[in-house]
Amino acid sequence: MKMRLVKLITIGALMACALLAVLSSNQSTSASDAEYAGTGFGTVENLEARYKEWEAQYVKAGGDSNWVIPMGWFKGLSTENSYGVEGTATLNLIDGTVSVAVNGLPGDGSYDVWMVDNGVGSVLPEAGENMLRIGGLRRDGKVATLKAELGNRAFADFELDLIVVTRAGMSPIENRVLVGTTTLFHRLYRGAQRGGFGTLSDHPESAASENGKRGVFARLLNAISPTAEAQIGPQQGVNNLITRGRNGFFNQTFNGNGRTCGTCHREDESLTITPEFISDLPLNDPLFVAETQPALAANFENPVLMRKFALILENVDGFDDLPNKFVMRGVPHTLALLPNTLAPRSALVLGAGVDVTTVPPNERTGWSGDGAPGTGTLREFIIGAITQHYPRTLARMPAGGGLAGDFRLPTVAELDEFEAFQKSTGRRADLVLTGPGALRLKDERAARGQVIFNTTGNFPILGIVGSNAGAGKCFFCHNNAGAGDGIEAVFFGVPPNLTTNLNFNTGIENQPSRAQTLVVPAQKVPRDGGFGLTVNGDGRGGRGDGTFNVPVLVEAADTPPFFHDNSVGTIEGAVEFYNSDQFAQSPAGFITGGIKLQATEVESVAAFLRVINALENIRSARDLAVRARNSSNDAIVDELLHLAISEAEDARKVLNCANLHFNGQKKLIEAIAAFILASGIDTKLLRDPVITEGISDLDTARNEIRF
Repeated sequence: MKMRLVKLITIGALMACALLAVLSSNQSTSASDAEYAGTGFGTVENLEARYKEWEAQYVKAGGDSNWVIPMGWFKGLSTENSYGVEGTATLNLIDGTVSVAVNGLPGDGSYDVWMVDNGVGSVLPEAGENMLRIGGLRRDGKVATLKAELGNRAFADFELDLIVVTRAGMSPIENRVLVGTTTLFHRLYRGAQRGGFGTLSDHPESAASENGKRGVFARLLNAISPTAEAQIGPQQGVNNLITRGRNGFFNQTFNGNGRTCGTCHREDESLTITPEFISDLPLNDPLFVAETQPALAANFENPVLMRKFALILENVDGFDDLPNKFVMRGVPHTLALLPNTLAPRSALVLGAGVDVTTVPPNERTGWSGDGAPGTGTLREFIIGAITQHYPRTLARMPAGGGLAGDFRLPTVAELDEFEAFQKSTGRRADLVLTGPGALRLKDERAARGQVIFNTTGNFPILGIVGSNAGAGKCFFCHNNAGAGDGIEAVFFGVPPNLTTNLNFNTGIENQPSRAQTLVVPAQKVPRDGGFGLTVNGDGRGGRGDGTFNVPVLVEAADTPPFFHDNSVGTIEGAVEFYNSDQFAQSPAGFITGGIKLQATEVESVAAFLRVINALENIRSARDLAVRARNSSNDAIVDELLHLAISEAEDARKVLNCANLHFNGQKKLIEAIAAFILASGIDTKLLRDPVITEGISDLDTARNEIRF
């Protein structure tokens, strides 16, 4: 280690002759156009790759002649509790036709459908904005429908942000029964049609400041580009969105209680939060507002469960009964939000315990897949999260109509930016674990775990008869360690990016001695029913059908605790759960035909998951370090190197906890040392070779792990 530091310092010393020349120059501290938004985990390449996948599916489905918007009870926007009511609006933007179908509307009145083009204020419909009533719904049994011909110029100057079902005779300002929204990707698509991909309407100069207070990201953005949304090219426009989204994610409080998205999704904690991290926070951290702000003392958080297990109180089923309708859930990381917007919810009907609904929800967000219960979109999830976690009182009254409110809702521009940042982070694709080009690992345990992960065994529901010995069956739900099912991919030839992100009832809630129930009596924490709103859906209490969403696994090992309730602390324990009676007796256990792994096989699968997590950490750290080396802005370099250090350390810890790849761990330590040293060098000419050494160490560590 000492020799390594000497080598790195020597590199800087040998280049000292250039120092005077560098210091005598007037080196700029502002970023070049090419690196305009090269901060944090977000990259324009990631966002554009995910957009292109969305665009291909959208065009295949008919493009602007068949734009389908799901509608439902919208957490944060709906004015009445229309749980279980769902609908879709199908728009042909070319000829101006709109078709609406809604199922389950209460029979106590008539309903209108409106389109809203928001202004520069919040997404909440407000006086003076462009709103168009397109007609009244007509009932036909349980379904209410509407078809309107608006003409081929209807959408020429109308930028649809919301589609709203209201009580008849009321405007969207007064009443919102169901709501559906546009998405960032559709707005980018429309912008491209107008010749300005990446340059969106409704974006003011800056939404980064609040009450004159500017965070570090806001100040950095202002230094980089005092005037925003200039016509500076498509990539620059997308960069702008990502930078502002990151700034808002970590700094924007929306005039609320002081929390931001980053309060729970910490950037250097893999965009999640752990009990260990919480234990080091001061009392004045916004995470603890339930302990410091009297108006939030009851029914806003459970401080004991939050501090001990990083469990956050969520009113996923509405705010109408706060003492009784809540669940306690861990904070899922937001990395690798791969697109599945237009993927079929399922080409298969596997029986009880699997959610096979179509839309809504359209996208699956949150642990139960209905974190945005009405439409499922990330856009709704953002609005719902702000309504849930940001208010100053439990009235949760948003600002508007001249009232200050408990918080303010985001603008359309801010929603674009938040979406852009969240969809720009993490890897761009799932791994390849079988067949040509499959990942090949050097550690024998991890390599065996990869085989077990992809072994079918006995799967009677598909007519597959075999032995369960050494069969993990993991790929059925986590194809290529992602969140898409392997059944459609392996047996029906569905492309991996179009496989279904299913919900399953795996019996997690049936585990004995769950930590949270040992600390807080079970009767004081309602059972988490998972997806949907059906009361006692799984026969054991809880509001929902008992199913939970399948998460990605590549990032799992360094983001413990595991499962929606943070009930298992290690990746080995998470794998072992699938040997349990609770899983075997669950609907998902019945479907799979059971799983029975030996202790050594559990360790092998866990080793495999640790190794692929470490490889992803190394990939991420390398990307961050390369971008730091390419940067000429000291503030950006410091941020990128800080995150690269965090990622490399995560890789080292994940390997170290299972005694894996000691030589690789040593190279990771050397990479960390190089990045620490580089972060203390203010001169690019001297700093870059040190970063290069760190990148080389990362490459060596990666090569120690895989062929």
